[in-house]
Amino acid sequence: MNYKPIIVVAGEPFSIFLEILFKAIFLKKYRNPIILIVSKNLLIQQMKKLNYNFKINLIDKKEIVINNLNNNKINIINVDFNFTKPFDKISSKSNSYINECFKIALNLIKKNKCIGLINGPVSKKSFLKGKYLGITEYLAEKTKKKNNVAMLIYNKKLSVSPITTHLPLNLVSKNFSKKKIINHVKLVKKF
Repeated sequence: MNYKPIIVVAGEPFSIFLEILFKAIFLKKYRNPIILIVSKNLLIQQMKKLNYNFKINLIDKKEIVINNLNNNKINIINVDFNFTKPFDKISSKSNSYINECFKIALNLIKKNKCIGLINGPVSKKSFLKGKYLGITEYLAEKTKKKNNVAMLIYNKKLSVSPITTHLPLNLVSKNFSKKKIINHVKLVKKF
């Protein structure tokens, strides 16, 4: 049986996200294939540095064919990124790369080519530049669902969905209401 893929945007290229992903996801078998949106060259260099040797299945972002996805390889959509070291300091140098990764992911969501999106970390300081409280709000605006989103941290035993996201603690009580709680619960239940 063919299942729609889960899209994973690697996010900040110099974070430890890929290392965590290697350990957590690619060592297990999942029903739904995973498509990682990342720089192929960066992925290879970080695998080499971390002593991993996964096989790569390069996917064309314009023509995702579910039958061509391979759960025994890392399915990737390549986004070019110029770098000198596989791990470096986080800065705004990667902003256009991260933006392009999200653009591809959001296009796949719009075309109903996947069942969901997982994103790696992004720098609020370098990438979001204070325009958004966090990536949840960034994605809400990009998908035109500003008041209809929820952050969900999911596990088979426990799931958590904060009513407020990425707010300083002193502002949480001001952004909390009975109506907001009810709408949030309905949204999570619908999911």
